[in-house]
Amino acid sequence: MYRELLEKLTIGHRWARLQKPCPEDKIVSAEKYVGFTFPDELKSLLRETNGDGWFLLSAEEIISKAKTNREVFPEYLDEDEFEEKVNRFVFFATNGCGDYYCYRVLPNGKTDDSAIYIWEHELFEARTVAENIEDLIIKYYNSQI
Repeated sequence: MYRELLEKLTIGHRWARLQKPCPEDKIVSAEKYVGFTFPDELKSLLRETNGDGWFLLSAEEIISKAKTNREVFPEYLDEDEFEEKVNRFVFFATNGCGDYYCYRVLPNGKTDDSAIYIWEHELFEARTVAENIEDLIIKYYNSQI
């Protein structure tokens, strides 16, 4: 489903290149590193393409971004602020400017899949931009976000 949609939307795109499906063990490793279970739609996306080399992150890039965020942002925030404003998100796509598309993690540790957010790195704030991954992909590749 996602791969077919992406193949249509990335025709003629200069940078986006769909990757091979992500092995299940890499998805599990990414979930463990991030510390939260991924929503089913994100797992489905990764099972169809392990990123697109442009907008959608691979499982390895999800880990890398989480690692970088954990190394860089605690310098600017106290522990509680870091947890609430940075570490309670599952980042899975980027706009290329340092901001991420993500899911919010609820205080109970459950990943909320009812909306997709853009997390703005300058403000440490997130706002809703899409209903789900399909909506996000369509909006992104149609320059609506």
